[in-house]
Amino acid sequence: MKVYLLRHGETEGNVKGAFFGVSETPLSQKGIQQAKDLYHRMKSEDIDQVLVSPLSRAQETSSYAGFSEYEIIEDLIEMNFGAFEGLTYKEIEASHKEETALWIKEGTAYVFPNGESLETFFERVIKAYKRILKDYRGKNLLIVAHGGVIRSILAHEISEDFSHYWKYRVDNCGLSILAYEDGQVILEKMNE
Repeated sequence: MKVYLLRHGETEGNVKGAFFGVSETPLSQKGIQQAKDLYHRMKSEDIDQVLVSPLSRAQETSSYAGFSEYEIIEDLIEMNFGAFEGLTYKEIEASHKEETALWIKEGTAYVFPNGESLETFFERVIKAYKRILKDYRGKNLLIVAHGGVIRSILAHEISEDFSHYWKYRVDNCGLSILAYEDGQVILEKMNE
């Protein structure tokens, strides 16, 4: 069994450097091309099922990469930044000084106003991923999602520790592959 983890292509929100978690932000022209370039790389892979975040940037990436038939998994959505959605860190810092200080103080336990904490997000993603592994046992899966979702899966499956979350860089249209063999998880490729 293999799980291919694919982050969506570059978005206009990525270019701006803003926090777009559960909010929609369209793929940039570069992001569309990144996804189209994946088609040639992925067409020889033996994929049994494609699972995609409910956000359009992930669905469009999947379609441009040649996987227009997919199942939407709600819990593969990116982290909810609540009131900070669509803002850059500088904008948040300038307009929400007290919240920024609280965010720094509480770290991963900080709950974004009307959003979720990194810890809660991680738990949600890992619960969904465990369910996916159980439901699709023995199948080769392509998961098209977001940087935070993929980082959570890698931290859990490879490092087996939430504290390693920030140790994984996940590029736009970066492809990572986890192979499940004889009860072991092997990271075959990272950010290819």
